[in-house]
This record gives sequence, C-alpha cells and structure tokens, in this order.
Amino acid sequence: VHAPLPLMFVGQTGTGKSILVKDMFLNKMDKEKYLPMFLQFSAQTSANQTQDIIDSRLEKRRKGVFGPPIGRSGLVFVDDTNMPEVEKYGAQPPIEILRQWMDYHGWYERKKDNVDFKEIQDIMIYCAMAPPGGGRNNITPRFA
Repeated sequence: VHAPLPLMFVGQTGTGKSILVKDMFLNKMDKEKYLPMFLQFSAQTSANQTQDIIDSRLEKRRKGVFGPPIGRSGLVFVDDTNMPEVEKYGAQPPIEILRQWMDYHGWYERKKDNVDFKEIQDIMIYCAMAPPGGGRNNITPRFA
C-alpha cells in the first residue's frame, strides 16, 4: 500500500484472496489515512456502474480534479475482475473503464451538458480473480 502500484491477486476459488484484502483494508489500515472502496464484478456489471460507484466516494478538489477527502488515499478493491461479459468486439467495458483510469488518471463525465475529463488523484487499485473458466473470462492483456 505504501507504493502506489496496482496489484492483482490471482488464484483458485476459495484460496482467500478476497478475505486477505478485505481484512487488510478494514482491520489493518489506518481509517484516518485510507478510504476503502469495494466493487464486486459480475457478468452484468457495466462500465457506468463501475464509474458511478467510484465517483460516489470522491470529492471535488478543484475544477476537473477529484479524489478521496484531502489527507486520505483511496483503496479500490475489485473482486472477480474477470467476471464481466465479453462484448462482441472482445472488450469487457468495466475493465476498460478501469484501464482508462489507470492509463490516463481519470475518465470523462457522462452527463449531456458536461463531458469534461475528470482527473482522479490519490487512488490505488487492487484486483482479485480466479483463472478463466466457469463463467470467468480472460482479461484483456492491456489491463494485465
């Protein structure tokens, strides 16, 4: 957590990936310093839902810049990262919005009257997934 690098846990179902991260976020992290956010992906998860959940926990810092409350770092944990359905062009939109955030440090507003770029600061992402199969898909190499 001290190095702001993304991290992905991969392992068979039932090996404790999610429990380990949730325990660390909820019981071992300083709640005054870190703001945990949890997302559980499913086959029906959309990019809009993913963006809305993260946006709901952010505060405006200045024009076009958002983040957790000043003095805190956001910790986003995405469980079952490879569950979203693959669309006909091979993309998984919830993963693509996370990739956009990681590559460009933000995303665009979706409101009709405001499509400005929204820079997101002081957030780290952690993911967990099981190997492909049984409803789980391969994730795009651009995300991994």
